[in-house]
Amino acid sequence: MSNLVKKKVYRWVLLKHIGSPEDINGIHFDLLLEDKEFCRTWRLTDIPLVDGPYVDSVCIAPHKLYWLDIEEKVISANRGVATRIKQGIFLQSFPSVEGSSINLSLIWDKLEVDLVIDENGCRIFSKKK
Repeated sequence: MSNLVKKKVYRWVLLKHIGSPEDINGIHFDLLLEDKEFCRTWRLTDIPLVDGPYVDSVCIAPHKLYWLDIEEKVISANRGVATRIKQGIFLQSFPSVEGSSINLSLIWDKLEVDLVIDENGCRIFSKKK
């Protein structure tokens, strides 16, 4: 009998949000990470690149889980349009948040990477071999 335990798969998405009245530039990106009954969410100024620079990020109100399945949606109250541009999984449960920092391993563009969100912003690091 196998000692392997089946791990739960958690999901994440990156949404491009255009037309929000709050945006000076008219565009931002929302990073949603599944956490039990909701998604922890950060507003990003740009798309993070693997081993690229930090991207400005702000923690915002949690989003409902159905956003993980949305490909494109007009947002109510004339707040623009959200379009999914990336999605993936992570296999560990969401870590407890120390202050406003997280460090999480996830699959990004078919690569296993480390996602870091801290006082510097959001950054994606490739796994060192």
